[in-house]
Amino acid sequence: MKLFAKTLLVAGGVMLSGCFSMEVATTRSLKQSALSPDDATPREHVVVSNYGWFLFNWIPLACGNATPGASFPWKFFSNQVTSELLHDRLMSYAAASEADVKDLVYFRDEKVIFNFPGTNFSIPIPYLLCYQEIQFSGVLTKKSSVMKKDSDKKTLDEMNQLLDRLNPEVTK
Repeated sequence: MKLFAKTLLVAGGVMLSGCFSMEVATTRSLKQSALSPDDATPREHVVVSNYGWFLFNWIPLACGNATPGASFPWKFFSNQVTSELLHDRLMSYAAASEADVKDLVYFRDEKVIFNFPGTNFSIPIPYLLCYQEIQFSGVLTKKSSVMKKDSDKKTLDEMNQLLDRLNPEVTK
């Protein structure tokens, strides 16, 4: 009986755990291979996603392991469902592919589970079990050619001036 209870507990934990995924569709699968190979031609469409389960929408129970090179697909009691981590994973993939990311789309979903998953049995305490998911989606294009150093410096100066105007106390 104890073995059955432990097996049921482990199986339930795995079923309710989160998932990290990175899905890539190449131009061949997008049927765009006939396009000319200029800078604006999409090479890949990448979707990075992670979701997890939280207690009272605050304490992480289980989520997908978004750490690069992770050997275990889940992370327990650690919040890996963050936009910063997923954005970094997408950008590092783009850098490794020597590509620029265009048309970046962000999606966030949060749900409060009022019933046990797969049943009609109500959870007695509201907000006991919560679900969070984050996705980033972007199109990878050929890396743009390197700009001249003067124009790079001018662009950087313009961005710094814009940041100073938007939030002066942070940049000082």
